[in-house]
Amino acid sequence: MKKILAILLILVLVLGMMVGCSTDQPAEEPAEEPSEEPAEGSDEEPAEEPAEKNYEVTVGLAGDTLALDPYVYNETISNAVLQHMYEALILTDNELNNVPGLAEDWELSDDLMTWTFYLREGVEFHNGNEFNADDVIYSFDRAQEPFSKWTNVFGTVESYEKLDDYTVVVHSSSPDVIFLSKLRDLVILDKETFEGKGEDFVALNTNGTGKYRLEEHVKEDRIVFVRNEEYWGEKPQVTKVTYKPITNDATRTANIMTGDVDMVVDVPVRDVEILKTNEDLNIIQQPSLRNIYLNYAGWTDNPSPDAEEPIISPDGSNPFQSIEVRQALYHAINVQEISDKIMNGFSTPASSYSPETYVGFNSDIEIPEHDPELAKQLLDDAGYPVQESGELEGYRFQVTMDAPNDRYVNDADVAQAIAGYLERVGIKVNLNLMSRNVFFTYIRGTNPMGDITHFLMTGWSDSSGEGVTLASDLLYSHDQTGPVKEGFGGVNRGYYKNEKVDSLIDEALATSDVDDRDELVQEVWKIASEEVAYIPIHFEQDVFATNSKISYDPRPNKYIYAWDIEVLE
Repeated sequence: MKKILAILLILVLVLGMMVGCSTDQPAEEPAEEPSEEPAEGSDEEPAEEPAEKNYEVTVGLAGDTLALDPYVYNETISNAVLQHMYEALILTDNELNNVPGLAEDWELSDDLMTWTFYLREGVEFHNGNEFNADDVIYSFDRAQEPFSKWTNVFGTVESYEKLDDYTVVVHSSSPDVIFLSKLRDLVILDKETFEGKGEDFVALNTNGTGKYRLEEHVKEDRIVFVRNEEYWGEKPQVTKVTYKPITNDATRTANIMTGDVDMVVDVPVRDVEILKTNEDLNIIQQPSLRNIYLNYAGWTDNPSPDAEEPIISPDGSNPFQSIEVRQALYHAINVQEISDKIMNGFSTPASSYSPETYVGFNSDIEIPEHDPELAKQLLDDAGYPVQESGELEGYRFQVTMDAPNDRYVNDADVAQAIAGYLERVGIKVNLNLMSRNVFFTYIRGTNPMGDITHFLMTGWSDSSGEGVTLASDLLYSHDQTGPVKEGFGGVNRGYYKNEKVDSLIDEALATSDVDDRDELVQEVWKIASEEVAYIPIHFEQDVFATNSKISYDPRPNKYIYAWDIEVLE
């Protein structure tokens, strides 16, 4: 009995030990997902955000910027390139409507005599300097220096002042309802950086508020911009853009075909149809605002006293003073044939400086009929018969015609054709063709050589949508001693003078009603046409080619901006 009890006791102890060795924990849970963030104090780095994509494009231009100082020239390629770095108070959208820039708002007084600009706060120049009203006042002052090509902006400005750090007031000497359109290309410089410095310093030390910073400029080879990551507004998609100046037409075509560039501007008209057959390329065409025209010094006895016989006439007179001679020139030139054969149809013969869509366009003005026999008769009537002997044997008179050979579409060929038409009616033409860089220096008013041209072929475009802007620049009275009215007639290179035209332009600038202004400017073009103040040849067509990597929607003024280019995913 005792033996049985002992066995039972041992069994109880063993069972107790087994129970003591068991666990009360529930069944094992699934393992936890590892944390996305490292534990506090860990050396492990957090996962990096996906890097932002870099979008780089290369664009072939027809030429380089003429200067890196934005006030030295007023020229399409230069303006568009420099506006990557610099900005104006007023910017434009893709349809050339005014939109806020460095001025976020503005207002015009009821009497049309005072403009008030409210500047954008929190904007920095590329070097970190703060933008404010002092920079605007400094820029306005500098833009009126003798070297500047922007004095026309201030033609109706009496004074301007800083009210506070972010308010500038402009007082007019006479009403100017289109003043905003003049401000759109006048960029603002940093006073702190540039005050007291010359053009060379400005060119070597670019510093603006724009969407891009200049990374590199190798003249006539490349201009490289990188996106300004501290830009005050919406940043563009393209992070880096390289502009390649390619003056040779065939080379531009070759570059887009080989993929060395993503886009070219000014596709040679003879190559358009060939490029259209390439499925990897897109051709974009639009009517241009640029008018190609002839100017002649017909309103002065001796427009170029220092020139080496730019005109040789039997009696030493200036033939261009005769309206019959000017009419004869127009009848001698076949503008339709130039458009059809030299421009391959990629131009529109023009009746005036003004595009059809502009306020003041006069649709009643017609292009004179091409009539060489009438031209000869007019020249006879003007007293310039064909000479039977002497230096001018076989000709009526001789003239030097200045023109660029690499700035406008087929400009050298157009100039040669014009010379040929004039020779057929007895006018001997010495054609003086120049590269773009030389040409614009040659005709630049502040250059000692700038006033020696009697007769030139050039181009002009304006993106204001207002014919009065064109007229105030191209027709307002001007002579060798300077403008009749400061800031007006800056590109009146024929020294055209007409007090009635000046008065109509002044009245139009003071007319806020668009219909009334339209009527006044139509009269301006009518008078200028009747006097043959100039000879319009044609409006170009803008032709671009892009590869399939990008999408591009061109602006009517042909300003090529990197922020208008979309890189396709």
